Formats: sequence, structure tokens, C-alpha cells
Amino acid sequence: MLNLQNLSIIFTFCFILLIITSSLFAQDSHFTLTSTQIVQMNSELTGREHELIIFLPGSYSDSTQKHYPVLYFMDAYWDMPLLNSIHGQLVYDNVLPELIMVGFSYPGENANYGNLRARDLTPTKVGGDNSTTGDGPKFLQFIEETVIPYIDSNFRTKKGERALSGNSLGGLFALYAMYEKPALFKRFISISPAVDWDNRYLFNRDDKYAEVNDSFPVRLFLSQGGDEYGPFRQPIVEFQEKLAQRNYREMALLNYTIEGERHSGVKSEGYSRGLRWVFKDIAPTGPSGLEQEINH
Repeated sequence: MLNLQNLSIIFTFCFILLIITSSLFAQDSHFTLTSTQIVQMNSELTGREHELIIFLPGSYSDSTQKHYPVLYFMDAYWDMPLLNSIHGQLVYDNVLPELIMVGFSYPGENANYGNLRARDLTPTKVGGDNSTTGDGPKFLQFIEETVIPYIDSNFRTKKGERALSGNSLGGLFALYAMYEKPALFKRFISISPAVDWDNRYLFNRDDKYAEVNDSFPVRLFLSQGGDEYGPFRQPIVEFQEKLAQRNYREMALLNYTIEGERHSGVKSEGYSRGLRWVFKDIAPTGPSGLEQEINH
């Protein structure tokens, strides 16, 4: 016959078992972005394996006749959750068309993202022959000749509606690609770009472009953080002013200062403002999601 002491022991044991079981379930459960898929590609151009993290919008599976603009963006290993969230918010507010988003990443649990991105996102080699920088031209060629054809062949894309975006070295790469292949994307988001790279390579590149062109048919969002480290921020401000003074025909330029933010904190507002700007000409019309819900 059970006494109170035995009942207490049994109760205590069951309580501890419940806590342990709950903890195990919590450890085995992970939050995932179900709207994404991963594709690995080996590039002979770069000599490395690359990873694409691909986002498909909510209507993709049901709207089988619909085709979508594509956003290509750098640093997906950090920024896919951010872009996933911002995209949903802007689509709900009806200020952004639904997009397919393709983020660049690298496979492997212990990938050294810092070294890999420094190699792929920089247009020139600095620091001597042993420097692991300057593969930007190869990376851009890989995107043009391998990645874009793959995406266009396997997903319902609007082939003439592409954007390219990035932050910091990614922003540098976006601007580099804008000068080299303006028609490939036509829409560019450059958030706090490293424009001081290699003795102001981009300043010189713009000078060469302007020598033979007075037209630049692109939409560009170019931003910096108001509280960024001064020696990094000031060249961006100067580059913004340089582009504004060029007054290129057909360039839709939005220079923007993200007040109160430093180098990493600029990404949230930068992508929110940047996406709205570069897709403004094909933005949807009509009421926002909230307006539809209230008036339903």
C-alpha cells in the first residue's frame, strides 16, 4: 500500500522526467524557413563550391502561370532570414512585387565566410601576390554564365527584371557589377559599400565610365549609416555626391543616410528602403493588406 512518502517520491520522479523530456524535445526542435531551398554548385571559374539559398514567394506553388522578378543578394548565410522577413512585410503593404530571392552562400558547417567573401566580392587584388582577394571578375562571370541561367531555367522568372544587392564588401561588389554589367541586372542596392577599396577603385571606375557615357540606365539605391566609423563613411558620402553631380541620363538614383545606425545595423532599413526604390517602377497598385482586411 502506498504511503504519502512513496507518493511524494513518485511525483518527484515523474516531475523530473517531464522536465527532462520537455528539454529533449526543445533541443530537437528547430525553426526553419520553409519557403527556402538550397542548391550547391561547383564553379570551375572560381575553383570553389558555392551555395545558393533560394526563396520562393507565397503564391509560387498556386499561381502556376505567374512569373516573378528576381533579387540576387550577397551574404545569404547571414541575411536570408532578414530578407525573408522584409519581403513579407513589404508585399503585405503592397509596395513591393513578390520576388524570387537568390542568396549567395558557401557550403560546410565551418565555412570561413569572412575569407571567402573577401575573395569573391572584391574587384581587384590587394596585399601582394598571396592575397586572397580580387576574384570579383570571376565571381561575376560565374553569376552571369552559371547561376542566372540555372535560375531562369528552373524557376518562373521575369528574365528582364533582376536586382543585385549587398552590404559592405557586398555593396562594393554590387557597384562593381553595375559598371561592368549594367544591363544584366538594371537594379542595384548598395548598402554601406566599401568604396575606399584599393585606392578608391570605384571612383576611378566611374571616371572611366563617364569619359565615354553620359547615360546610365539603372535604378540605384546607395546608402550609408549616419553613425558609421568616419573614415569608412566619408568616402561613401563623397561617392554619393559624385554620382549625383554626374546627373547621368536614365539613372534613377536614391542617395540615402540611415540615421543613428552603424555598419551592421544599416541593413534592416537599407534593404527595406532599397527594395522599395529599385522596384518602384513595377510596384503593385491598390490597397495594402491591412486595408483589405479592415474593409473585407
